[in-house]
Amino acid sequence: MKSKTKLNSKTNLNSKAKLKPKANLKPKANLKPSLKDAKEQTLLRVSIFLILFGNLLGISLGLWQSRHPDIVTDLKRSEYNESIHEESLKFQTDDGKTHHITLKVPSKTYSKEESQTLLDEASKKLDSSILGKNKSFSSIHTPLSLPESLPDCPVQLFWTTSDPKILDYTGAIGEDVPSKGASVTLRCQLSLEEETLSWQKELYVYPEKLSKEKSLNASIQKAVTNDSSSNPTLALPDSIDGQHLFFYKEPAKTGLFVCIFFSLLGFLLLPLKRQKEQEKIEKQKVLMQRDYPDLVSKLLLFLHAGLTIRASLEKIADDYQKNYRSQNLPKRPAYEALLETCHELKGGLSQPRAYENFGSRCPCPEYKILSVLLIQNLKKGNQNTLLLLEKEVTDALENRKRKARILGEEAQTKLLFPMLLQLVIVLALLMLPAFLSFT
Repeated sequence: MKSKTKLNSKTNLNSKAKLKPKANLKPKANLKPSLKDAKEQTLLRVSIFLILFGNLLGISLGLWQSRHPDIVTDLKRSEYNESIHEESLKFQTDDGKTHHITLKVPSKTYSKEESQTLLDEASKKLDSSILGKNKSFSSIHTPLSLPESLPDCPVQLFWTTSDPKILDYTGAIGEDVPSKGASVTLRCQLSLEEETLSWQKELYVYPEKLSKEKSLNASIQKAVTNDSSSNPTLALPDSIDGQHLFFYKEPAKTGLFVCIFFSLLGFLLLPLKRQKEQEKIEKQKVLMQRDYPDLVSKLLLFLHAGLTIRASLEKIADDYQKNYRSQNLPKRPAYEALLETCHELKGGLSQPRAYENFGSRCPCPEYKILSVLLIQNLKKGNQNTLLLLEKEVTDALENRKRKARILGEEAQTKLLFPMLLQLVIVLALLMLPAFLSFT
């Protein structure tokens, strides 16, 4: 009897020692979620640090600026002829009270002497600033550059010419300039404040030197302009200066737009496809987690009935194939993965390898734990596996209840807006007749 009790105590100690490492299976299976939680916690800490640091820095700057205000004794004016701008200031009186004021700051002005000096300086700059590509005023072949003002100078310029058909006020050369050239007087009125100054120059203008393309374009435009027929359509010239012409409209860019549109559509479909695949994986996860308690319960039932692990799994797979596949019911991912595992076993794959493939085939951590339990059953026996499977069934049922409660709360939240909408409609139906009776 003593030897038996010693043997029983040793077997109990051995069973407890065996159970201890297996109880730590879940943390190994949940290694990735724990890393993900650590990353999320790190990101949360960084976010909180940035928020606190930014607020402390902003409050410190605000307090420093309030205690060390920028004392102003004068305000900068806008440049001459610019609009009036506003400046918001605070000031203190002798009684210590602080007041706020918005001042309208006028633009810069010039005295009579300053204006005259600036006008003289501007008139001296005109000779060298308006020639453009021309070499001298006695030989004008290209348009002049007649600005409305000079750089870094407040003086305003107003241009006129003695013959606008030869040279207009913008400096452009006309089309009716004789080949021998024509004399034109260019005048400019310089103005600043109330002071003015007149400037003029005698020019000799020649026909504008055009490039071959510009000359051809001008000839075509002249031919089109001279067509004074009453036809509803305008006939284009067949030839100009001995050159045959063929007119056509620029092709539409529809092909380019189609390429860009479908390229963008293709690039947009790639993330959409990834999103659909992710949604499909999430849906499979939900279905697998939903089937996990039933699958483990069936496995535990068959093991208690005396079947082996392999026979139990094959029995569950055969029942699924008879009840679901034969009736063309929707596929259940967990049982499909189990059915594939049974096919691998029938094909000659070893049981540890097949159970490992079953765990990797299922994206849920629960099935990875189950595959580890099945592999350990092959190495260490059936009794400890039964105990752990019973614990898995209990945990799986609790998780199912918890998720069902969460889904119920989500459904209530989704129904909240339609219920509020119905309430608004009912109130409107009740109050509308009352308003109509008052009117």
